[in-house]
Amino acid sequence: MANRPHPDIAIADTERSFAEACVDAKLSLFARGGDLEEAHLLAYHPPVQHNPYQQMLYASAYEHSFACFSLKDHAEAAPPPVNAPLGVHYHWVHRVFAGCRTRKEAASAVQGFFEVVDRHRQTGIKIIWTVHNLISHSAAFPEEEIELRAGLGARADFIHIMNPATVELCGRYYELNSTKTFMVPHPSYFGVYGDYISAEQSRFDLGIAPEDKTVLLFGSLGPHKGTRQFLEELDDLETKINCRLRVLIAGRPGDPAYMEDIYRLVADKPRVLLIEHHIDDQAVQRLFRAADAVLCPYDVGLNSGVAATAATFGRPCVVPDILVPAMSGANAGVIGFNPSDRDSLAIAVSRALEASENPATETALYQWAEGHRPVAISRLFFEALRERW
Repeated sequence: MANRPHPDIAIADTERSFAEACVDAKLSLFARGGDLEEAHLLAYHPPVQHNPYQQMLYASAYEHSFACFSLKDHAEAAPPPVNAPLGVHYHWVHRVFAGCRTRKEAASAVQGFFEVVDRHRQTGIKIIWTVHNLISHSAAFPEEEIELRAGLGARADFIHIMNPATVELCGRYYELNSTKTFMVPHPSYFGVYGDYISAEQSRFDLGIAPEDKTVLLFGSLGPHKGTRQFLEELDDLETKINCRLRVLIAGRPGDPAYMEDIYRLVADKPRVLLIEHHIDDQAVQRLFRAADAVLCPYDVGLNSGVAATAATFGRPCVVPDILVPAMSGANAGVIGFNPSDRDSLAIAVSRALEASENPATETALYQWAEGHRPVAISRLFFEALRERW
């Protein structure tokens, strides 16, 4: 039986060194008939497998003479042994703090990260950063993370943003130089997730009646998602909107203590269905198809894959106000609320349910999803990057 990589390990680069990855990357461009004079190498870190975002973003790399490969340890990057410029593309940088137990360890991790990035820059390696969040969800070391983000922003050659308000919003915590930024929105999941199960079948499979007004809270279960507060306020919200809801909550379970709170809150709510495990790509469709609307009752958010997934399945979505600009063009089905005004959440949920009854909403969201399909967004990303590099 052939050896197979663990599903949580990036398929590429499991056996080869950084130098070998560079050589193989350029050879892959050559094999595809790419212009080797224009060849660029892009090593991305950290590689994440349970989220398809990186594969979506790099979908058109070869078209633009870019070869992308994962970098498990960013300290391995060095001037490549082939004639091609190299960039290191950083994503969810809060992972720098993995394993840190104290602020002293976190501060040391930040300095170690800066030393690596500075070494890269000194050897001519370009630094690219995609800003996914203002600050990581449930940041364990917020002051150190702000220092990390401010320092990376100062060192980066190019900063990819997905929300046009990113520079302004991040300014509450740290400065981003607007001359370094380029705006390319979050892609939809058009063609990524399976989409062949009907809404009727999905509801039947989940035990939801056709007439039930159903909302979905999707994604990893943790305090940053607002699930606990939503459940605490559910009875009051139903009174405000004059509607009984079926609630689907689905995602990977979080901290045991937090989950105990969720279990307690769900125990006396038979109309809430809790699915506490990773949702397979082929099962995503069932949850979104069964829902009338999708809720992201977060306190804060800069970009949202959940909102993009909702649009892909033609479902209206409720998001924090500051996230609305990131979904430009899908406005008919993206309803904002003010996290500090809980009445506004009820109003937004009511508007989303009304929008779900209008066929024009679904049509508009499908149009947004097709226009933001991964290959199209990937092309915009590499065109913008090449223009600056």
